Amino acid sequence: MSSQSIDIEVLGRFIRVNCPDENSSDLYYTANILNQRLEKLKEQTGTYNIEKLIFVTALNVCYELELEKQKSVHCIKHVKSRMLVLNEMIDKALEQE
Repeated sequence: MSSQSIDIEVLGRFIRVNCPDENSSDLYYTANILNQRLEKLKEQTGTYNIEKLIFVTALNVCYELELEKQKSVHCIKHVKSRMLVLNEMIDKALEQE
């Protein structure tokens, strides 16, 4: 797996990062999303302090990620419980034969 150095732009600043060749388009896409979020926050708050914008955005992203993890755990528990019910139904149906 080879990697390359690519430049991404965030808030008008370029940052060089190493990235596996096959992930470069994903990195550009993700950097664009980050840049949009930072620009939106900058407009909403009127803050031009890049460090503060990045810090608040990082906190928001971490919070959103944690919410998604909780949703995933809930979904997995729900699917497992439904599978148990289905297994019981199948077992009962097989016993009646």
